Amino acid sequence: MPDYYDQQATTFIATTRDVDMSHARQRFLSVVPPRADGATRILDAGSGAGRDALSFRVLGYDVEAFDASSAMVAATQSHASVPARQMRFEDFAWKHPFEGIWACASLLHVSEADLPKVIARLAAHLVTGGALYTSFKRGTGERVKDGRRFTDMTTKTLGAFLEECGEFSQPDVWESDDCRPGRAAEVWVNAVVKKA
Repeated sequence: MPDYYDQQATTFIATTRDVDMSHARQRFLSVVPPRADGATRILDAGSGAGRDALSFRVLGYDVEAFDASSAMVAATQSHASVPARQMRFEDFAWKHPFEGIWACASLLHVSEADLPKVIARLAAHLVTGGALYTSFKRGTGERVKDGRRFTDMTTKTLGAFLEECGEFSQPDVWESDDCRPGRAAEVWVNAVVKKA
């Protein structure tokens, strides 16, 4: 999977870096608990081109990131000026917890079989009351496109999955249109949850 993003880095960065995700970021940030010392930590999990890591840093958050692709890690470090590591979700481990974890269009590359374990690892790295944002393409089941695995969700399946995890409060789930040019027919299923 990282091979696709390494090989298509220039195209991927050009088509995603300027996408306006402010509506989803605002919904997520509205439930991220602030730290008393002001150093509220956000992890950009599957950071891609670094678009959202930069937005969070500019807003004053303490941001760290990871991505499975070495090209995307380099793009995040260069564009957002935040620490970024190369890592897959299946291997995720961090030394400290976060007030928020942002997994925009990234968990969709994890298999259905591995998603519960991955979500549990992410939840273990959230403070109590910490927030997780995630998004999947609307659909059902798993598929492969351009050598990439996709796990698709509906609002119903994503909401039920997050409730079954047992780690979170009632999920806030909604649909949004793809904002990239030529992708008007694609719909995203988004969710924000808080660690109980």
